[in-house]
Amino acid sequence: MKTDSLKLVDIRPGTNGTKRLDVKTRGLQFAAFVLLGLLMVPLGASVLISQLSKGPRPALLAVGFAPLAAYGAAAWLFRRAYVRSVRYFSAEGLVRNDGRSLAWADLGRVVDRVRLNRVTGIKYIWRTEIHFKNGDSAWLLPTKIGNFPEVYELVGGLPCEHTEVRA
Repeated sequence: MKTDSLKLVDIRPGTNGTKRLDVKTRGLQFAAFVLLGLLMVPLGASVLISQLSKGPRPALLAVGFAPLAAYGAAAWLFRRAYVRSVRYFSAEGLVRNDGRSLAWADLGRVVDRVRLNRVTGIKYIWRTEIHFKNGDSAWLLPTKIGNFPEVYELVGGLPCEHTEVRA
């Protein structure tokens, strides 16, 4: 693959002069997730403790367990999205937040997962997936990326098949 065409603008110290484009994440989702935890965990725990002290009643225990289970599911989804997201692009490939490096030589295709707003009828990108021939993929979540236009311009210029799928 020809990497000269990629618009990699940042040169970081200590990277031997290699160019790379960092994906800048917004902290809003993380802050909202922490606030959600500060609400749901004490709520669920207090209901569970109060019901256990009165004697186990399965129906009311489920009411206390539900917020804890919902927060656990949200935590799993949040972590899954973070780990699969791109940390930065370089001339050799990209690096995900879990530390895995994926080379441009194995690039397969780019898939934009789009959704349709039911009220306005406007189509928007929910997630962009960069697939590789070895079965790995990396995600870009537009709502979590501070420099999404710059990142999406780079991804749009990748020399591979670009498809759009309704999510």
